[in-house]
Amino acid sequence: MSEGSYLGLDIGGTGIKGLRLDPDGRIGARASRPTPQGAGAQAVLDEVAAVLKELSGASRIASVGAGTPGAVDSRGVVVAEAVNIPGWKGTDLRAACEAATGAPAVVRNDANLAAYAEWSVRQIGASSSGPGLPASRNLLFVGLGTGIGGGYIEDGHILGGTDDRAVELGHVVIRPKGRPCPCGRSGCVEAYAAGPAIASLARDLSPGHESGLARLLRAGTAPVTAREVYEAFALGDSLALAVHVEVAEALAHAIGLALALLAPDTVVLGGGVLAGAGALVGDVARRVPEYVYGAAVRDCRFEAALLGPEAGLLGACLNGASLVLDRPGLLGLAGALAP
Repeated sequence: MSEGSYLGLDIGGTGIKGLRLDPDGRIGARASRPTPQGAGAQAVLDEVAAVLKELSGASRIASVGAGTPGAVDSRGVVVAEAVNIPGWKGTDLRAACEAATGAPAVVRNDANLAAYAEWSVRQIGASSSGPGLPASRNLLFVGLGTGIGGGYIEDGHILGGTDDRAVELGHVVIRPKGRPCPCGRSGCVEAYAAGPAIASLARDLSPGHESGLARLLRAGTAPVTAREVYEAFALGDSLALAVHVEVAEALAHAIGLALALLAPDTVVLGGGVLAGAGALVGDVARRVPEYVYGAAVRDCRFEAALLGPEAGLLGACLNGASLVLDRPGLLGLAGALAP
């Protein structure tokens, strides 16, 4: 195993989060700073450098991994604008991370790194990940949050495609001329199953329902988010159930397409929305056979994420570590993270 610690960054529109994994796989430090708003890419890079410095402390740093929204080329340069970080296009994020630490760095799309982490912790067998949980060779990750991201890992390799844009499941159009999506198109999966879309669906479907959730929406006395919708779902609320069906159908449609193209052995649902919507995993799995040929489903299992909302950050650490560790060393590091 390489000497030194492994740093990971998760750069988002509101915050920059960082984590240090020490050589034994234990979390040695955390750091975070708000993302500067409207101040340009250099201001964001200054905060990135500050987070890396805080994480490093007196430790020797072996590698850095960084996750960022949007498209990233093989040099670690952001090649398309990120909606939540104006001016981000053209930023050489890998060079900035290497300059701040003196260690080799890798930069990937944030959803790909979450997929990488979920794949990694499933390689160490049932003894750590829970009874009967087999290793996964080919894993599809679907992250449900403010948007919907996807990532695919084939035997330890991220399928990134051009500029790390592969597996953008959130922007697969499943209903032409359907609900408007923030990307400017209509009928995308994200318009039906992302966190804001779930709340919007509840508002749109509330007429005709006399449930507690419908009354709360009509009263307008409190904000309703995906969390409130799924809290109501757990209580059997009829409106929340109607929303859940829409969400599950949209995800099943998109995942069915992905199964036909990629043939994973494991589909993992994760992200902040899933924290209160555990029923989605089973209900999506039951609907997927309507959208793909039988063998694709028969040979695939559906699971909830093991690492929760930190999957992307941990994936950044692990993917960075892959620059300096061989596969046994990397999986040993991942084994310390498994629940």
